[in-house]
Amino acid sequence: MDRREALKLMGASLAAVAMAGIAPRTHAAILKDRAKNKKRLVFYFTATGNSLFVARQFSDSPISIPQELKKKDLTYEADEIGIVCPDYAGAIPKIVREFVQKASFKAPYMFSVITFGNACVNVAEYWDEFCQGQGVKMNYVRPILMVDNYLPVFDMNQQMAIDKHTDENLATILEEVGVHKDFIAPAEMGFFNKDMLKGMQDQHFSMTADRLLQLREDRCVQCMTCANVCPHKNFSLADKGVSFAGDCEYCLACVHACPQKALTLRSAREGWPGERNPEARYRHPKVTLADIVRSNRQ
Repeated sequence: MDRREALKLMGASLAAVAMAGIAPRTHAAILKDRAKNKKRLVFYFTATGNSLFVARQFSDSPISIPQELKKKDLTYEADEIGIVCPDYAGAIPKIVREFVQKASFKAPYMFSVITFGNACVNVAEYWDEFCQGQGVKMNYVRPILMVDNYLPVFDMNQQMAIDKHTDENLATILEEVGVHKDFIAPAEMGFFNKDMLKGMQDQHFSMTADRLLQLREDRCVQCMTCANVCPHKNFSLADKGVSFAGDCEYCLACVHACPQKALTLRSAREGWPGERNPEARYRHPKVTLADIVRSNRQ
């Protein structure tokens, strides 16, 4: 068979596939299949589903960090190890940092994907430096823009209406990880500076549940969804109803997940609203409430 006949045969085969309604495989799909020949572990922390959705693109069975922290043995070895989590005020959630501090990783290639919704500032550099301090070498760290679920600043209805081009950016990240690209995303500080970030991080990481939250008792039906999605077991049901106390991750999973919108944020100061829109909540459309419960329930 000469080259012309081979090309004709190939064209006919592609036409047959198209007529049969079979979509050609994307490069990302090919890379994901290739990764199946290697042992890849992907750990995640999620509050509203963004990071879980991303983690699922890298693994069919991503592993919840809050559930792993219940174990005594946190030793992991694989060809590839990934961590997917949100950006909180230019830093990484406490629970994810605790996991890296306690765990032992052995892998030739380690990567992190950090979900953010407005400004990623220097979160990739922050995370790379933190991991180095724990003896963990990250080969690849890149943030990805998604819906911002930070209620004090953003209205969820407005956020969900914005096209953040997540699919295109995620396809790029999948391909780069698939070929083991070495890359740490540079800082994009914008109007932020390190002093501003330090103030935001202090506000986030010194939070307690009773300081952050307030309950609309007229709406609460005591379903305890809040307790089921909290990674720190901060909620309980007593004779007087739902109560909450303890160190808070500031992930806002409880507020977003409450089916009655009975949980809201305390006012920053008297007379100021604690959130932009107390009637708007968010969960990634491809992640269920049951997924969040399985990920975080203590």
